[in-house]
Amino acid sequence: MIKAVIFDMDGILIDSEHYWQRTEKTLFRELGIELTDELLVQTRGLRTEEMVKHWGNRFHLNSVTPEELMQRYDDRMVETMQADVPLMDGAREAIMFFHDRQIPIALATCSTTAHIDAAMGKHNLKKYFNHVVSAAHQMPGKPHPEVYLKTAALLNIDPTCCLAIEDSFFGVIAAKAARMKVIAMPDKTEYDQSRFCAADLKIRSLREINDEAFDMLQKI
Repeated sequence: MIKAVIFDMDGILIDSEHYWQRTEKTLFRELGIELTDELLVQTRGLRTEEMVKHWGNRFHLNSVTPEELMQRYDDRMVETMQADVPLMDGAREAIMFFHDRQIPIALATCSTTAHIDAAMGKHNLKKYFNHVVSAAHQMPGKPHPEVYLKTAALLNIDPTCCLAIEDSFFGVIAAKAARMKVIAMPDKTEYDQSRFCAADLKIRSLREINDEAFDMLQKI
């Protein structure tokens, strides 16, 4: 039985992936490095630290330290989230679907606390969440399951009774490794990839979360 739901944030609750990639492109263009859309696929879903390390291993970044680059990136994204980033279609309705059924709701994301606060504050969402957990620091990022295991522990609910909602393959694997049920909502460019069959349910929109889908997941 599903006793709690755990949302990812970027690409699930907020339509932020384009903004992350735009900021990443701009930041590296200022360093003389042109990141194409094809290259940016390599860092999708990674934490800031992991993204900077990835490109640092590929390109020479002698003009700036990794710490400075991470700070610039994070600062710009906080400003962007406070000003521009919209909710995903159906996000508020999906939250209320579980809230109205008195099912505890949590957030498990690789975004920083500052990013979480900016996004949740802009859209007035935090009041619906029992716990908010960031894997940005002091724990491995997805696909490691630690962020999901920690969230389940805070909820005091067995991971096997939790439902995770994810957009990235790394996120799906993290939740499955924690023994949770998983809804995958991949980006439209990745929707037909067979690897997302690892999830218990694949959807195109949060508006597909309804009584029929929930009852089906309860029976798995």
